[in-house]
Amino acid sequence: LPMKNILLITLFLFITNCIFSQTSIYPDSVGTKVFYENGYTYQAERLGSGIIKVYNSDNKWINIAKIHKLTGDFPDENTPDLESNEWYKQTENLYSILEESYSNEEKEKIKRVGRKGIGFVELFINPETGKVDDVRFSFYRLSYYMYIPVSKFREIELKIKERLQFEVTDYGKQFNYIYYWNDYKFK
Repeated sequence: LPMKNILLITLFLFITNCIFSQTSIYPDSVGTKVFYENGYTYQAERLGSGIIKVYNSDNKWINIAKIHKLTGDFPDENTPDLESNEWYKQTENLYSILEESYSNEEKEKIKRVGRKGIGFVELFINPETGKVDDVRFSFYRLSYYMYIPVSKFREIELKIKERLQFEVTDYGKQFNYIYYWNDYKFK
């Protein structure tokens, strides 16, 4: 009986190791990793806080300060850049894109880690057109997002750029871009 238990435990550990040995494709330590894909290049930055930021390398506004086009001043964050009714509609559109882009299996794996299953989407919006110029995705290092391929983020980026259209306030039109972020947790 003890030999049988040892054999069963060994088999269980082997199977568990196979199940959980999926490796992350994103940086294991603080720094940047570049992904050269078919027709586009993405970057993944791992911050000291354990947050991973993933975005298209061909961007205009990521890591650029948001400033007034004429004066160079920083914005008053209490004054709205976007019309609120349209903002709500576009937020719902964003949620729809996220829901449709992940498989049920991916959603379940993402949800399993609780608070760490929250993903963040940052939008850099053109103040003249209301269209999204740049998209950056962020997630916790310990989340299942670590196993989502760059191609999935690219697919979502393209849907966002195609389907979201914000209405910019007169105040918002004075800046080089409009910054908007949202966190999302699958239901």
